[in-house]
Amino acid sequence: MLPTLLHLLDALSSRAPQLVVGLVICGAMLLIVSDHRLAILAFLVQRSIVIVLLWPAIGIPLAATSVIALIVIVVIYCITEWRWRGVEMSEPAHANRSRPSLTSLPFRALAASLAVLVTYGFVQTYNLNPLPPLVAFTVVWLIINSLFILFVADSALRTGLGILTFADGCRTLYALWQPNLLVWGLWGACDVLVALAASYLRSAEVIAAKSQPVGGHE
Repeated sequence: MLPTLLHLLDALSSRAPQLVVGLVICGAMLLIVSDHRLAILAFLVQRSIVIVLLWPAIGIPLAATSVIALIVIVVIYCITEWRWRGVEMSEPAHANRSRPSLTSLPFRALAASLAVLVTYGFVQTYNLNPLPPLVAFTVVWLIINSLFILFVADSALRTGLGILTFADGCRTLYALWQPNLLVWGLWGACDVLVALAASYLRSAEVIAAKSQPVGGHE
């Protein structure tokens, strides 16, 4: 198994470094942008890059499963945003959020910068052999960035994106050890369930905001 693993790692590490840079940019967008539609687009590009990076290890069947799951997730998210795009969050709903300071653009930009520094420091500090540097950076970046996304999340949809990003990091690591099609498919199904749960909670958030009286008074 080890020679096969090392061969896959060499193939994975030889992919264009620009793709890894693209992952960083998409992850930063997930943290920084406030528009859900832009966040959904960033996630779409991010997971597409992950599928391309993993192609030598997973092949057509697993890649096709990932593409189908990605399409379903994006459709669910887009339908949710289209449904509620004309509904503005009421001022009291914003005021009653428990962590309003974490939704500001400067804080999000700072979080994105910190996520990159933490990832770089982790990869440089700890020996992640037999993972090549690019592969190690990809796994660590997806996991660490997902934690930052969850930390600054201001809506259920963004929380869902954080969970899905974390899953991508774990899935990248799992793909290096002879991934099973059944497990891979079940993992994709769980991703879809996460998207459905995020959509439901997003709808509940908007409905709750609409029912809140303006100014906090009857």
